[in-house]
Amino acid sequence: MATVSEESIARLPDPVRRSLLRSGVVGTEIPEIVTVTQEGQIRTSADRKWLRFVARETYTLDPPGFEWSARLKMAGLTTGRAIDSLDHGRGAMKVKLLGLATVVDESGPEMDQGARMRWLNETMWFPAVWASEAMTWKPIDGSSAEGSIRIGDEETTGEFRFDDEGRLVDFRADRYRSVEDGFVLEPWSTPLTEHQRFDGIEVPSAGSAVWSPDGDDLEYIQIQVTDVRYDGAGYGERSGR
Repeated sequence: MATVSEESIARLPDPVRRSLLRSGVVGTEIPEIVTVTQEGQIRTSADRKWLRFVARETYTLDPPGFEWSARLKMAGLTTGRAIDSLDHGRGAMKVKLLGLATVVDESGPEMDQGARMRWLNETMWFPAVWASEAMTWKPIDGSSAEGSIRIGDEETTGEFRFDDEGRLVDFRADRYRSVEDGFVLEPWSTPLTEHQRFDGIEVPSAGSAVWSPDGDDLEYIQIQVTDVRYDGAGYGERSGR
């Protein structure tokens, strides 16, 4: 496994390099598998009620992939299950209510794009990959940079924004959104409000995701990260796990 070194981050745009130095990944190996546990709430539109959820998400880095498995809750009871995934460049979403009726079963090119964008965005929880050959970067200014991944013939790009202290505070891109009559490409962002160390690495620990059609913001998910585990990277030994 490759190790994140001072030399490997020297080529990166200044805000990305500062963020990696702050995070504590320099000197560590790039993990093979990452597991993130979360809790939060989600809704499908501004006039719908928020549903609580608890989720476990597992990422692979080579090839890029993930599976987000969530239990949806209302009044403390599990009312449904959702699985969102990226597997060899293909995205899919399934939602079942009470473990019986399937209310969402989506796949196709738009889901592929959305899942690739989600993986790129969520590298925030395993920033060591920013210094790997899996990602390419272009500077924008002193507080932001454009990061890209390529899966097969498809390139996916988003804007990473950082504060003066080197913390990632937002990610912005155009992403396909599922609507009643199909999909629409809309501005999408994930503003971040808190940061915490897990296994010795500082990453964002709280934030939300927002669709911005026609300039109107719809915050549709709020997330609190409760744990991050890195496999095959030696983090556990350093943190005493």
